[in-house]
Amino acid sequence: MFLFRRRPINLPEAVHAYLDAPRPDPNLPWRDVPYSVMDVETTGLNPRRDALLAIGLVDIDDGRIRMDQRWYTLVRPPDDAPVNPEAIRIHGLLPQDVEQAPPPGDVIPMLLRRLTGRVLVVHVADIDIGFLRQALRRLYQIDPRGPAIDTARLAWHFQRNQRLIDGADQEPALQLRALAESAGLPVYAEHNALNDALTTAQVFLAQINAMQPNGTPRLRDLLRAGGCLR
Repeated sequence: MFLFRRRPINLPEAVHAYLDAPRPDPNLPWRDVPYSVMDVETTGLNPRRDALLAIGLVDIDDGRIRMDQRWYTLVRPPDDAPVNPEAIRIHGLLPQDVEQAPPPGDVIPMLLRRLTGRVLVVHVADIDIGFLRQALRRLYQIDPRGPAIDTARLAWHFQRNQRLIDGADQEPALQLRALAESAGLPVYAEHNALNDALTTAQVFLAQINAMQPNGTPRLRDLLRAGGCLR
């Protein structure tokens, strides 16, 4: 039984920098921590057999969404992961839309440069982090590193606590659109990776604002409630 995995040699510089960057101090107030909010579109919903088609990224610095640092790219999937027709009905990306896109080996180092030293924020970690893990293992035999926060987990945490207070037994509403609308936030055209990253970023800030009456949250508070990757 192996207690750890030896790091592969000859990794690209961007991968080494990503793996070696110091983690943000969990005791820092949340505003003092840099975040990158990511959303992906894929050839299907199973990270084991499907692949990335598009990645959208929106940064949050000093508690503000930085649209001037937004990033979006299409990704050409491997030949063994064709676009599932069911997925096309969701995101509208056709095989011809991505046939000239850069391959994962070009895209992932660019993504890691943008994630280095930052806290990753996603909505439903099984999808976004699941596909990031699949890509990193396939390319470099490594796993994504944390910390990371799932806004769906944050929502579940808040709604569970409220149900305990109210004595209600309804299931929590965890869909991104429902969370945005309940907070009075705009919902941009869905199933576009950049649009969904922006909606997730706004929901994330609204969730933090809901925590403010109990004092300024620290990173550790966000990770305790919604952490999804160490």
